[in-house]
Amino acid sequence: MKTRHLLLTGMLALAGMFATPAVAQIAYAKGETDVHLGIGLLPTFYGSGYRVGLPPVSVSFERGVADNIGVGAFAALSTARTKKYNYLAGEYWWRYSYILLCGRAAYHFQLVDDEKLDTYAGAILGYRIGISTFHSTDPNLDEDLFDADGGAGATYGFFGGARYQATDKLRIFGEVGYGIAILNVGLNFKLAEGDK
Repeated sequence: MKTRHLLLTGMLALAGMFATPAVAQIAYAKGETDVHLGIGLLPTFYGSGYRVGLPPVSVSFERGVADNIGVGAFAALSTARTKKYNYLAGEYWWRYSYILLCGRAAYHFQLVDDEKLDTYAGAILGYRIGISTFHSTDPNLDEDLFDADGGAGATYGFFGGARYQATDKLRIFGEVGYGIAILNVGLNFKLAEGDK
């Protein structure tokens, strides 16, 4: 876990060093508003013994509050289950669901000289809801005795990403970081132009 955080911090610092000469350019204007719809690869809440039910899906909203600075909201959902274990009269397993409700902030910078490419780095901070339920094929087994706490509490994440403009209103994005998944890809829809 610490290795991932150190790696991500290093990547963001490196991106920031390369972006420093171009800071004067406006990569994301005040007033620009958009929505991301994404799907995650490599979920962060499950280990190797789990089978993903619903891969991490996310939606985020971002609005430019100043040139190159966007803030908004982030929500994500992912489900998985353990493998099925054999028991005297059947099988049993646990199913887990995780929901993230967070605020999001991003700093946009011109990493390369391409007007269609928007590069950025940022963080999320919010609340994680974990739901765990026990399931069994044995009708005599009291499932309530085996429910486990899925966990809930504060959560955070970091990301670095890029969006490529396909049309005036549609962009394709990819983000690497730590949140509900290591890699998120999807579509970005521009809702409003900024004041460039």
